[in-house]
Amino acid sequence: MSRRSKQFRIEVCEVYRLHRETFYLSVDFIDRFLCTTDNVMKHQLQLVGITALFIAAKLEEIYPPKLAEFAYVTDGACSETEILEQELVILKALKWDLAPLTITAWLNVYLQVANIDNIVEAEHGFVFPQYSSHAFVQIARLTDLCILDIGCMEHTYSQLAAAALYHLTSKEMVLSVTGFEWEDLEPCVEWMAPFARTHIDEGSVEVKFFQSIPAEDSHNVQIHAVDLNMLERAQELQEEIHTLLRARSPDPQAQIITQLTPPHSGNKKSNTSKVSNTSFSSSELDSFEKENEEFK
Repeated sequence: MSRRSKQFRIEVCEVYRLHRETFYLSVDFIDRFLCTTDNVMKHQLQLVGITALFIAAKLEEIYPPKLAEFAYVTDGACSETEILEQELVILKALKWDLAPLTITAWLNVYLQVANIDNIVEAEHGFVFPQYSSHAFVQIARLTDLCILDIGCMEHTYSQLAAAALYHLTSKEMVLSVTGFEWEDLEPCVEWMAPFARTHIDEGSVEVKFFQSIPAEDSHNVQIHAVDLNMLERAQELQEEIHTLLRARSPDPQAQIITQLTPPHSGNKKSNTSKVSNTSFSSSELDSFEKENEEFK
């Protein structure tokens, strides 16, 4: 599915205040559906995309948009009847397996575990998500950027969420909360490095609040915080890394990425600091750490 289709669905999610999980479910449904068939024509991709979002919204949202609204946003390209017919085609292809653990789901788990020492259990015995919404939206924007690139399909959802957490926290944090061994995570971390660098160069993103959404749930709404220009910059950096690697032996990859991704100001004494652990600028990191004590 094209990057423009994903961008379109992100925009629809923000307009209708749909959750991040809804968007990521639609991504999963589309990818799995396309793996089951090879006869989807290019002009049908928008229908497949909007139908997958329609299915995901019915599963995840309390008050999902009406069918007519999904047809409306396609500007006449898809009718209500076509969406309903395509829905059945997709459901049969997926064998009604509609509950994957998405990147967002894994990220929620990792952040909850990272903050486990500060979690307060409610009187009725339920444990609700308790972590920094600011931290969540920073990491979520990185995953939003990464899934626009076809290379993300070489890694599992749990690896993508863990690698994004790594780039904005630390290696020690990630290994302690995810259960991954470093050798299982390193390829994904290295692949994500140029996207993380682009994400940080773009600056911090703030939690967006909506009138109809409770403040404590605002960070879960899918917002349009990445664009194709960011993707192009990340891919250019990725190509630069590959060009340098082809000109050298296989070993100096970490050194190459280090040159492209400066370490935290407090670690600049060493020229061999690990790249992939992309960090905020000094001022951004100070602010981030003040708001996110669990990441210290």
